[in-house]
Amino acid sequence: MNEPMVSEVIADELRKQGYPLSRDEYRTDLIGAGVNSVNLIRLLSSLEDLFDIDFEAAQLFSDPVTVARIAEVILAHTAQTAEGKTS
Repeated sequence: MNEPMVSEVIADELRKQGYPLSRDEYRTDLIGAGVNSVNLIRLLSSLEDLFDIDFEAAQLFSDPVTVARIAEVILAHTAQTAEGKTS
């Protein structure tokens, strides 16, 4: 999976919650874009299930939460997992 594919999955999950974002908004702070904290937690929970990942909330919320940042965290986790399986 690559960054555009992961970003689209994240954006699709946001659309399901009533927060349609254009590709131009993938670097926009989701709270600033109107995603409330409850729905942000729902999004993260859904993504944890989809990508078999456990987000570290303190690390994730240390900077603005964006589609692009979430995708980076997922891809880094995926790469680490793949590396661990091949070692």
